[in-house]
Amino acid sequence: MKRLVALITCLVLGLFSMSLIGCAGGQPQSDNGTVSVKYFSAATEMLPALKQGQLSIGLLPEPAATQLTKMANDKTWYRLDVQALYDEETKAYPQAVVMVKESFLNTYPNAVDEMANAFGANVEWVKQNTADAVAAVNAKVESGLTPSLKAENITEQVVDNCKIYWQGAEDSKESVKGYLNDCIAVSQDSAVAVGDEFFYAGQASGEFTADTVKVFAPDGAPALAIAKFINDNEDFGTNKTFEYTVVSSSNIGPKVATGAGDIVIIPVNAASKLYNKNASAKYKLAGVITHGNLYIMSSVPFVTLADKTIGVIGQGLVPDLTLKTILNKNKINVKIAA
Repeated sequence: MKRLVALITCLVLGLFSMSLIGCAGGQPQSDNGTVSVKYFSAATEMLPALKQGQLSIGLLPEPAATQLTKMANDKTWYRLDVQALYDEETKAYPQAVVMVKESFLNTYPNAVDEMANAFGANVEWVKQNTADAVAAVNAKVESGLTPSLKAENITEQVVDNCKIYWQGAEDSKESVKGYLNDCIAVSQDSAVAVGDEFFYAGQASGEFTADTVKVFAPDGAPALAIAKFINDNEDFGTNKTFEYTVVSSSNIGPKVATGAGDIVIIPVNAASKLYNKNASAKYKLAGVITHGNLYIMSSVPFVTLADKTIGVIGQGLVPDLTLKTILNKNKINVKIAA
């Protein structure tokens, strides 16, 4: 059965890719139509529109994509893996990265290795203890923010769909640079090209003297990625007190910009823009922890996106930039829906 599902998925993706690039005598066209993008501030805003049929296609992250299939189970939902559309070979791209203050890296040089070595066990724990994982994350949500994670929407498959795994700075260097360049090609203000100095390579400066290590993560898959660390009050061998806080995606940038966070999980394009903006709190990229968790969900069979309207979360953010990169590579125009 799994093989059959995999074959069907590959066939659908293949057909959809063909529909993206269009066909004119077997040759790609220079203009393959236009996609209208309707922006939503959050998945919680888009889901009702999809459920009620006001919108038939939406770009959603996990676990919101799975939540849609449960809350609107009167419809058949077709799913396309955006990661596979972006990169057929790796089916991934760098999304959420771990930025760490240089002073912390210099004072506790083994902490990153401890984090990397514990990451696989963290993910397996989340799969086997979804209720505890969600409870741990939601207990650390900042005041005023409604948690997005619900235990009933988290399964082993959903965790796999979130593509949570550790990829160190050296191993992720080329993919990070490539993805940032793709973002810049879509919108020059969306990211900043980075050099090798952006990545932690075992060398840092400064002395970390604070009693508490402040860790910030945006709500959703990035927070789920560190759920066991939160649950265990993990200190990565530093014997320091770690203070974990889950914030809204709109509030994660200032944690780097102001130097408030010592370890911050942040979208890679935002990290590039904020890199060393605060001279008193320099950061390095220590690793990539999520590698794309976006899915195009549709209540109608996929034929082509041309002349269709698709809901997207967050104008200028990773979902928007990734979709536009795919459309741009396939010569499909984009306009904002009224």
